[in-house]
Amino acid sequence: MALKSLLEHLSAGFKDEIAHYRYIEPRSAEYAEPETPVNDSLIIALKNKGVNKFFTHQTEGIDLIRKGHNIIVMTPTASGKSLIYNIPVLESILNDPSSKSLYLFPLKGLEQDQFKILREIAQDLDIAHPAEIYDGDTTAYRRKKIRGSFPNIIFSNPDMLHLAINAFHTKWAEFFKNLKFVVIDEIHTYRGVFGSHVAQVLRRLRRICRYYGSNPQFIACSATIANPGELAGNLTGLDFEVIDHSGAPSGGRHIVFLNPWGSPYTASTKAFKLCLDEGLKSIAFTKSRKITELMYSWLIDASPENEGLVSSYRAGFLPAERREIEQRLFSGELNGVISTSALELGVDIGGLDACILAGYPGSIASTWQRAGRTGRQRQDAVIILVGLKDALDQYFMRHPDDFFARNHEAVVIDASNAAILKQHIPCASAEIYLRAGDFVYDTQALAPVITELETSGLLKQGKTGDIWFSQQRYPQREVSIRGIGKIFNIFSGGRRIGEISGARIFKEAHPGAVYLHKGRQYIVQELDLENFTIHCKEADISYYTQAITSEETEIIKEVLKKDNINWGELRTTHRVTGYWRKKLLTQEKIDRYPVELPSWTFNTQGLWVILGSNLKQIVEKNNLNFAGGLHAFEHAAISALPLFAMCDKGDIGGISYPLYPQLLAPAIFIYDGYEGGIGLTKRGLEVIGEWLEAAKKIITDCPCEDGCPSCVQDPQCGSGNDPLDKRAAILILEEIKAYVPEKL
Repeated sequence: MALKSLLEHLSAGFKDEIAHYRYIEPRSAEYAEPETPVNDSLIIALKNKGVNKFFTHQTEGIDLIRKGHNIIVMTPTASGKSLIYNIPVLESILNDPSSKSLYLFPLKGLEQDQFKILREIAQDLDIAHPAEIYDGDTTAYRRKKIRGSFPNIIFSNPDMLHLAINAFHTKWAEFFKNLKFVVIDEIHTYRGVFGSHVAQVLRRLRRICRYYGSNPQFIACSATIANPGELAGNLTGLDFEVIDHSGAPSGGRHIVFLNPWGSPYTASTKAFKLCLDEGLKSIAFTKSRKITELMYSWLIDASPENEGLVSSYRAGFLPAERREIEQRLFSGELNGVISTSALELGVDIGGLDACILAGYPGSIASTWQRAGRTGRQRQDAVIILVGLKDALDQYFMRHPDDFFARNHEAVVIDASNAAILKQHIPCASAEIYLRAGDFVYDTQALAPVITELETSGLLKQGKTGDIWFSQQRYPQREVSIRGIGKIFNIFSGGRRIGEISGARIFKEAHPGAVYLHKGRQYIVQELDLENFTIHCKEADISYYTQAITSEETEIIKEVLKKDNINWGELRTTHRVTGYWRKKLLTQEKIDRYPVELPSWTFNTQGLWVILGSNLKQIVEKNNLNFAGGLHAFEHAAISALPLFAMCDKGDIGGISYPLYPQLLAPAIFIYDGYEGGIGLTKRGLEVIGEWLEAAKKIITDCPCEDGCPSCVQDPQCGSGNDPLDKRAAILILEEIKAYVPEKL
């Protein structure tokens, strides 16, 4: 009745602003039994936790693990994935008390949640020392105690594996010798640069395991993505069996697409309040800390009775504060929470009834992951997606059927990225020297990289010529697995608050820039290029900054070609010449400031479209701006690529030329925004027909006349969206679509 009343109030309160409504029917459970019964004492322990039957995907996973397969489980949130790995791991401990396992999670909150569940089950099994958490919050004293007496299971994360476990493996000899399982949870979060680094960290782990005589099975869990088996294989270098049919039940879901005429954040707050007024336990997701706090303050101003019953939740809160909010949600003490993406992943926060998304989360996978926070007790739930004035948001507001029919995005990484390999090969050779015939690193194929590392003094060849040593004792300390390039340390008031690397340094940390770190705002005061440091001060402001850039692109090597579409290696040169200050809520420009910074250059992967020389005449005959049309097409193509590859628009770059000097023809370039490339444009090639069709829809379906943020304007455009010509872009797209194949 509460849901019915809410839907009536939404219809009345937003009238013609509801773009779509759909009800997804509930799904019944599918049960099965493992081929070999689960250990009797473990069955009793599971029954004490309320587990009386196994879903079909759970038994399939358990059976495959018992047969020695590496598996990846891709089923919805709250479908019981953790049971699939906990049962074989606990059985291995009961059969062999020396058995060890490593659990890797992307977030500390997930570690804590799964650690608690595992400890409770292990306690019923009388396992003496089942598990410990070994992460950045673990004190030096506790770390030493853990290494002195290893538990059966270590809970950690990729950063800790890189810096503190792989790097000091001799202190972990007993653990590695008996390592049976490696569990990688929420594997879909390892994408782009981070995922490409994690792929090397896991390869280094496998080398260390081989050194100590172990060969652990890998078990991975994922939200729904297009390529689970491929991703797991790329991350580890191993083959995986994929389990992607869920036997878990789910409640029905009312999906509402809300496209407000006014502020989407005001509409989101209003929808959130309506949910609370109906007595529904609710969560609202926003895209920034500032919006989270604004929506919270607006809600309390409008309904003071909710103070103490609703909380905000974001990065920047202390771990103890976050755990307290999670517990209050789980216990039912809180009626709602307004959160950044920090609550997207599977920390159990109990049974929520409503989810408001203040803006499309950027991927189909993330949308369903957040929606999956509701209905965990199999009850019906409501999900309200509020559209921002953004190209992808408006695309789905205009094409809701495409949202429900669309395949999930692929998670893209590049385990062969040369820039990342150059960072990890010294780490690997410091851990265990590199030799010809290495089963992970093909020294023959990597000869150019190894030679470059020798020349730069990072590797030293042994006397026999077939082994290499690291010239540094702990090169891991110089490698951030969150970026590419030289690490700059960020300080505020003399305290180190974080680090940044690569091209982001100039775009996000130039003097005057507003830098966001753990949800807090800082204004950059100094960028010290000689000492690799950034100095800033904390601020509470209602604007953000956007770099003004100029760039050039050079074709280095053509790898693939089909008609006028090409893909290969590019060299891009960028310079930040100034920045805009813009209002946070409206993106309205406040003022512009110049900066003087050196240019930076990096090689990457990208595609380029060569256009006919007569196209300029056709466009100009229609009194349209050719350069503006190329630029508008470039923006639409960049906006559309996240429909197919899990990435942000900021991960992709682009530039267009009315006359490109190397080709003596008009050309449009779209490239990976990271040194060496991370496979994003390569993924685009696999679906190029669909990709360009989506770009065309973004432009043609928008009702505006001259271009707006919902189609061809990009709020982060380095040239300030000048020039842009929407109608010229349509003519250019028609020309390109005429000869583009569905796939390259």
